[in-house]
Amino acid sequence: MKPENHNFNFLVEYITAKVVEWLINEKDMGLEEAMLLFHNSETFEKLCQETTKMYIESPAYVYETLQDELRRGTLRGLTD
Repeated sequence: MKPENHNFNFLVEYITAKVVEWLINEKDMGLEEAMLLFHNSETFEKLCQETTKMYIESPAYVYETLQDELRRGTLRGLTD
């Protein structure tokens, strides 16, 4: 495994943990609900693509991006 891939995976996992934590605390969700919400979002999809470079943003930025997505109502699977 290349070091940059290790860093990428670490950063994605760290950001995911922070976003899920904030969803639990701010939206009064359970762990499973928060994880499902984030993992089924377009924001998470972009975070997991190295080419978007979203993984180098702060967890707060990613959380705000998710909040914008939720306000727009564009979560896949929930609006179909």
